Order: sequence, then structure tokens, then C-alpha cells
Amino acid sequence: MIETRMINSCWGVLPMKQKIIDFLLRHADPSIVLRVKDEVLNCISEHEKQTLLNKIALQKNVQTIIQAQKPDGWIGNHFHGMSKKFNAGMFDNQEVGLRFLAEKGFPPENEYIFKAVNSFLLKDPLAYEVYRIKQPDPPGTDYTTTAFGIYFIRCSLIVRAGHEFMFPKNDYIDVTHDVTFSFNTFTGVHKYSDISEVLDTSRKKLCFKPFVQWPCVYDLRVLAHSQGWRSNENIETLSNSINHLFSLPQSGEDVYTYRKGQFYSPCGAFINMPIINSINNDEITSGWFDIMELFARCGVVGNVIALQNEYESLLTLIDDNPDLNINFNLHKNETSWGPYGGIALETDWKSEIRKKCDLLFRILLIIHYTECV
Repeated sequence: MIETRMINSCWGVLPMKQKIIDFLLRHADPSIVLRVKDEVLNCISEHEKQTLLNKIALQKNVQTIIQAQKPDGWIGNHFHGMSKKFNAGMFDNQEVGLRFLAEKGFPPENEYIFKAVNSFLLKDPLAYEVYRIKQPDPPGTDYTTTAFGIYFIRCSLIVRAGHEFMFPKNDYIDVTHDVTFSFNTFTGVHKYSDISEVLDTSRKKLCFKPFVQWPCVYDLRVLAHSQGWRSNENIETLSNSINHLFSLPQSGEDVYTYRKGQFYSPCGAFINMPIINSINNDEITSGWFDIMELFARCGVVGNVIALQNEYESLLTLIDDNPDLNINFNLHKNETSWGPYGGIALETDWKSEIRKKCDLLFRILLIIHYTECV
């Protein structure tokens, strides 16, 4: 059995959690109000949910996505984030558009969500004009490269949209397989006792060795938003694996995936992990909140020493007063969204109270999923 330290007793955190909830219900964007009532409190009527969704649907960024959705459900002209070449902006692309709609609180059965997820069934993943990825490989080879390809990205969107058990298995997409793959990628780090066993140098660049499968942010998203892998035994196994992952020395420089003579920046592979000691080093970013929330959703924060430390440090940065002052600062550009991150649900951060609502909402989710495992 893994050794579990007491982080903060549930009773000690509950008053702070309730203050955050009260603050958000008074001041936050309709999408945050909806998710607090639905996801945290589990207390919202269908009428109120629909009223809030109607307000959310009128917001500028949501309208950008809705208007870019094609008749077959695909959003915009690109898959993996924005692209000037293909005239795809920050939100009007399949990946960010679908994830943003889910983050804004649109449920799995919503017409925009359902059509976007269903569009995956209508697209041949090996066709370049669909995913805009050069020389895509069939699943048998795509799964052998660290943090490169379309399969785990696509799965992360399907499960984030709430379609893990609703999506039909077909020749190109097997959600159960992808969830298992992400779990095995994390637990596979036990094969390595030193980072030198994972990395190599090619043309003076640090790269993953061939056939190394190293966990990345998409694997974490898949696990955070899926249920099929969860059991007490698997959560314990995952916690042990993450403890081992965080115990390995970090690379100290960028690491690439080398494939067919080309260098690619992998999709947030956990080889350089700024999340560790970010608060104490005053290096906290919106990405920190994103990653911490995902780990909390996996139910591992209480059993992973490095994550426990970050969680405890986070709670000390919130003044326990009616205004809930937050003792750290993020730049305005932290409101941007992209394939690898995005936490802002408020319309902008020109107002300090909007910024506070976004940050308090992510803190609330981290507390909620850490304390309620």
C-alpha cells in the first residue's frame, strides 16, 4: 500500500470551499454559476440549466464556435488548434472549439456538442485534408510514438464532451482502447529508473528514444475525464506511478519527438514539469491550475507527495476573509486558449473580479476533487 499523508482535513477546508461557492454564485459568469451548481453542488433544475445555457450561447467566443460549425458538425477548418494557413482562429477549430463548449458547461446531449463529437465518425483519420497532419499513420504505429498523433487527442475530446460510453466503436475509434492506452502510458514509467533510459540526442537535440511511450497532458486529460479505468486498485497504481514519475530527474531542457527525420514538440510530455514547486518558486501560470485540476480529477493528489505539497501551498495563498483575496498574479495573456491549455470562462480579465472568479473557480474544482475522493 502507498503511504498517504493527511493533507488538509475535509472539515478544515469546507468553510473556505463554501465561501468560494458563495462568492462565485454572486459574481461569476453564467457558465461558472452553471458548473458550480451542476458539478459541485449537484443541485440545479433543468429550467435553470437551460436558462443559463441560453445566456452562455450568446457570448462572443461561443458564437464564434457555433457559427464556424459545419453541417457535418466539424468546427472550423483545422483540428489541432489555430492555424493562419487554414484560416482557423483561437476558438473556431475542432479541438479548442469542442473543449471550450464543454468547459462552458454544454452537456453531452447538447446539439453543438453532439454534432461535433459525431463528426469524428464521418472523418477518415488517414485523410490529410481532415486533420492536417502530414503522413498520418494507422493506429498500430501512431500509438508507438511519444505524444504525437491524433488518436489520444481525439479521445481526450470525446471523453471531455461526456461521450465515453456513448461513442460507438468503429474501425477508426475505440475509446476504451485509448483510455487503457493512456493509463498504461502513465503506469509504464515504472520500467525506467533513470531519465537516461528514456532520452537520446539526435542532431544536438534531446529526443525521446524510439518506441518510448511517455505520459503527456493529453493522457492526463483522458484519465481525468473518463471513468472506465477507475477502481481503487487502479487509482493506487496510478498514484504510485506518478510518484515515481516525479522522482525522476527532469531533463532541464526541451525534449522532442524525432519521427521520420523531423523534430516535433511533443504534446506537453511530463519530462519538464513546471508544476513541481511552481508556487514556492513564484512561477504559477494558468497551465498550473489546468494540470492540478486534472490530477485532482484523477483522485491522486492526496497520494502523490509533490501534488500534496502544491495543494497545501495553494490553500495558504487564499486569505480566509469575505473578499477571498488571492495572493498571486497572472498576466492578461493567461486568458488565451489553445490545444495545451485554457482556464478562462469569464469574458475577459480587464475586471479584477472576473479574473478572481476564474481563478477561484479552478481552485474550487481542485479542492472539490481532492477532498471528495
